[in-house]
Amino acid sequence: MSRFLDYLNDRILLVDGAMGTRVQALDLSIEKDYLGQENCTDILTKSRPDLVREIHMGYFEAGADAVETNTFGASIVTLGEFDLSDETFELNKRSVELAREAAEEFSADGRERFVLGSIGPGTKLPSLGHIDYQPLEDSFALQCDGLVAGGADAFLIETCQDPLQVKAAVNGAKRARAQAGVDIPIIVQVTVETTGALLVGTDIAAAATIVNALDVPVIGLNCATGPQEMSEHIKWLSENWPGMISVLPNAGLPELVDGAPHYPLRPDELAHWHSRFIEEDGVNMIGGCCGTDIPHIQALDAMLRERAGGEHVRPNPVRRKSYWVPSVASLYAQVPYVQENAFLDIGERCNANGSKKFRQFQEAGDWDACVEMGREQVTDGAHTLDICTAFVGRDEIADMTEVVSRMRGGVTVPLVFDSTELNVLETALGLYGGKPISLIVSNTNL
Repeated sequence: MSRFLDYLNDRILLVDGAMGTRVQALDLSIEKDYLGQENCTDILTKSRPDLVREIHMGYFEAGADAVETNTFGASIVTLGEFDLSDETFELNKRSVELAREAAEEFSADGRERFVLGSIGPGTKLPSLGHIDYQPLEDSFALQCDGLVAGGADAFLIETCQDPLQVKAAVNGAKRARAQAGVDIPIIVQVTVETTGALLVGTDIAAAATIVNALDVPVIGLNCATGPQEMSEHIKWLSENWPGMISVLPNAGLPELVDGAPHYPLRPDELAHWHSRFIEEDGVNMIGGCCGTDIPHIQALDAMLRERAGGEHVRPNPVRRKSYWVPSVASLYAQVPYVQENAFLDIGERCNANGSKKFRQFQEAGDWDACVEMGREQVTDGAHTLDICTAFVGRDEIADMTEVVSRMRGGVTVPLVFDSTELNVLETALGLYGGKPISLIVSNTNL
């Protein structure tokens, strides 16, 4: 286990507050400070390293054990919107170095401090068709290369709104650490909206199922809402998730005051909620997201010191008992492998080899009708849907792409990808944000 995970397993970790909140409070020049790239906070690492370092130092001084790098939007894809893709590696590397420099200023007190490489979701969601999977994974991989080179203690993949984006970020991070020969832990934080689901409709159980399949040790929530709105989802993780839990809420739900967003949650209120999460839900890592500032982190530090009964001591996490149910997941919901009726029902009518009707729709390019066949099986009680587009004389990859691109958002149950060709399965997996079942069927006569 890494030094970071050892700490997180033994003591509550306090992370910093929002970077954007502090930056937006400053009177910065678009031309001089942002180098003409309005709203590109990541460029401040290059133009105003003094400012970025100062923000980190402010949070360390407030009592934070870890700070997040100024790299939330520093992937190839997002920086490309500002014509800054070529600076991806260096911006990420330098951002970690600035956070390290800030941490060194406080090394005399003997406390352990960490730097978390912040990886935001970007502006393009693959499950909504904004971007293909592989370019997104490649984008995250280069960002993580820079974070590794700078010496990040962990990757914090945060504000996740789409499970397929989570897969791209996690796999990009794994590529980067494998290439560098280091074992940097990965943390995934999803963002649950006030609707009770991620932006694409994924509930917390489905999100956890997908993240668990990626062998990620820490899952949590951040952004979108305050702690009260997160409490139900944190409770679910506490009772079910087998790993460690983080929670970094906004300072309440934003309100519009004088034309600007205002976050109403006071520091003492945030501390109260985090105390509950620690005591009742056994969380391991706390902090703040949008609207949280120095006073919020000071209040959280004071709460932790009071719980631990010491000036520089952190309390131990409350040990909890969880029960993880092995499952698959669609883009929307979790489906356990073991059902009350003792079997998992795989609907097989969306299979070109077994269904003449599906094959006819496929041949006619009537993809909406193919999806409707899937929906009918769900209504009939299917827990999952077998998808096979192998049909003599047709492009199986092209047909699988058409079907999965529609099925992923058109049905609520997980999919089962069925083919004799590995490249067909790879294509399907690159389109699907859920946790599917993949069947490679041998075409060899034994």
